[in-house]
Amino acid sequence: MRNALLALVLLSTVATAQPRDGMSREASDAFSRWMTTTCIGDEADRWTAILLRYRAELAPAFKRALVVGPPEELVTRVRRAADARYAAVATAPAAQARIAGIAPRALARPARRDYVDGEAARFVEGYKSNAIAGLAIVGGPGTRAMLRRLADQRGTPLALAAAHALASPALR
Repeated sequence: MRNALLALVLLSTVATAQPRDGMSREASDAFSRWMTTTCIGDEADRWTAILLRYRAELAPAFKRALVVGPPEELVTRVRRAADARYAAVATAPAAQARIAGIAPRALARPARRDYVDGEAARFVEGYKSNAIAGLAIVGGPGTRAMLRRLADQRGTPLALAAAHALASPALR
């Protein structure tokens, strides 16, 4: 029993030490932070340097993220948070949920499921948009053609992000 427990501990240590998708720990950390960032603003130069440092590891990871989307555990957390926000707003008196310039009767609350599903869908779109923005920085073979195909799909959520990425100096 003691040997089995020791073997389990050793195996779990090895498993947790393995980098995500074959990336180094540093590249994986940069990837995780980038993919859940909502605005880089004044940190654009710093982020560009970080992503370029791990370009070889990040380019395939961004391509995968664009195709596969976020891990289910992240989407589940977003759904739970959205559900909690919905519950807080739904139980608030109408007087507390007022928005200046909008009549209270115009603030029809969506059904809980619609609200949570919408928040999850926006998160997935944002995650994939971050993958596109990352690809604009790290580039790589075939990136321009892939982004052109996305940008040409007018009216889709990711077309605008792809069009902006194509305008990136890194891809020229």
